[in-house]
Amino acid sequence: MYSSELNASSPTYARTGCLEGNYFYEAVEVKVVETGNYSLGTNSTMDTYGYIYKNSFDPTFVTVNLLLEDDQSYRNDQFKLIIPLQVNTTYILVVTTYSLNVTGMFSVLVSGPNNVSLNRISKYLYYVRDK
Repeated sequence: MYSSELNASSPTYARTGCLEGNYFYEAVEVKVVETGNYSLGTNSTMDTYGYIYKNSFDPTFVTVNLLLEDDQSYRNDQFKLIIPLQVNTTYILVVTTYSLNVTGMFSVLVSGPNNVSLNRISKYLYYVRDK
């Protein structure tokens, strides 16, 4: 399990389908040790929205490398992404909210065939695009 907080110091962006750019978010690197189907979801008092990207995430081009997004597939307005993940591939989970300017605590819950590594990404590391 991974726990963190969206707060006034968190970066903001305009998530997919939104023109305004004041959605707080956190980018989390996801690495698996075994290829298979995984479920990534949140537990929070906030209405969360989740995205998963392959290789890189650029908050100014939110549809580039986007694999899957979800809003309310889990209980209590939480997202749940069910997706096949491969070993030796970098995935970026972006946790944000359904509404603008919302802050609060969240946990990421993962299930799948093996352990998953979840690490917060510095905002300066995920702007790099594939060549």
